[in-house]
Amino acid sequence: MDANSQGAAELLTVLMRTAARFTEMGRSLSQDHFPHVRSRAVSDLAGSVARLGAELELPGHELVFEVNVGLADGAFTVRGDLVLDGEETYLDLPLVETPDVRRLAELLDRYVDELTVPARRHVGDLLEDCGPEL
Repeated sequence: MDANSQGAAELLTVLMRTAARFTEMGRSLSQDHFPHVRSRAVSDLAGSVARLGAELELPGHELVFEVNVGLADGAFTVRGDLVLDGEETYLDLPLVETPDVRRLAELLDRYVDELTVPARRHVGDLLEDCGPEL
């Protein structure tokens, strides 16, 4: 396998692992808070920027956890955010560039951690705000 093919295979593996981590987070929260939390994968690999993440639907709210990976001028770009109801940004992770797939993997792992680790707390707080009827 040549270097370009190896790089493409590594990139695909990194993106698949990232998607799987978001899916697992969503599945876990959905199971723990059934029927009040529903999860849907965010997965858009078409176009110039890949979007990966999870969307959680709660009574009256929507939380979107997302990372974006692009390629421009020979370097990968990565950014991430956690947005409530399409308006309020809970967490905005900065845009970072790297030309290296391995560094990209490290960045994605770190960004997924930063987005998913507080997810349980955010969901709990939102459900608590819904009141005792849940």
